[in-house]
Amino acid sequence: MEDQCRVLAAAVETLDDVFYVYDADGKLAYWNARLNELFDLTDSELSGTAPTEFFVADDRAAVEAAIDEVFESGQTSVEARAETTEGVVTFELSGRLLTGDDGTVQGFSGVGRDITDRREREWHLQRQNERLTEFADLLAHDLRTPLAVTSGHLELAAKELSPERIDAARDGLERLEAIIDDMRTATREGALATEEQAVNIADVATTAWNHVETGSAVLEPPPPILVEADPKRLLRLFENIFVNAVTHGPERGERASGVDREAGTTDITVRLVPTADGFAVEDDGRGIDPDDREWVFEPGASQAADGTGFGLYIVRTIAEAHGWTVRATAAEHGGARFEFDIDADTAC
Repeated sequence: MEDQCRVLAAAVETLDDVFYVYDADGKLAYWNARLNELFDLTDSELSGTAPTEFFVADDRAAVEAAIDEVFESGQTSVEARAETTEGVVTFELSGRLLTGDDGTVQGFSGVGRDITDRREREWHLQRQNERLTEFADLLAHDLRTPLAVTSGHLELAAKELSPERIDAARDGLERLEAIIDDMRTATREGALATEEQAVNIADVATTAWNHVETGSAVLEPPPPILVEADPKRLLRLFENIFVNAVTHGPERGERASGVDREAGTTDITVRLVPTADGFAVEDDGRGIDPDDREWVFEPGASQAADGTGFGLYIVRTIAEAHGWTVRATAAEHGGARFEFDIDADTAC
């Protein structure tokens, strides 16, 4: 029997989960070393601890209710967050009542399992579903106006055979095509990035620059930057960010990022630069108002007459699909700068 107890104790110590036993008074009586590691406490500091002491204040009421439940019904389960040596961890906590041969309550035992990653994945899935709902609402709203305008011009064109009205109808249809294309891309890029491989960002950026209408804008020769990425999606990311720079960067009497531009046109230069955390794309154009730097990534954010409002939203979605983050800030000379932070395990 003694040998069996030693084997059982050794097995408990190998668990990645926290194992605990509380006595009939709800005080910690036995635990495995995982609890010491997570809270950097000695055995003497842990002995007699109440369950609620481990968890953040907002979750203690739920833990207390779970303790009441295990003593009343014999078992319980609850989720609670704790600040640990590994950061804030979300635990799934179980509890089962322990009784003696005579039915006397001796306490309860259970396991605390780290479900932080699972909850984060569920949060991202919920966020994607919410975005799909936004897509549907925005699509219905954005398509209604150009459809009405196009229908009206076509009716008048049929009566007058006016080339101007035919051109206006064609513009409306092209606008619809652009909206639908960006909607489909935004939905498709919402999935996790696939077929990742070693990619030289400089090559992808140069190809993307040649794919879009850049006018007299200039892309400085980019330096080599190696990452693990999906080349096709990365190409789309750069195409969208370059279109944004060329369209909204110069001073050309347009509206971009919610800011009216002055008359006249100024050529811009776009740069791809390495950073300590990844890379950045910047230009020397008008820049983005500080109040709009979060808003520009929202779906439908563009106020440009010919914009769909999904360009930078798609940029952010592709970045997040790779595990990256992106933020808008100001370039050294006042233009727009988009900084991409890459997780350590995605960089080459």
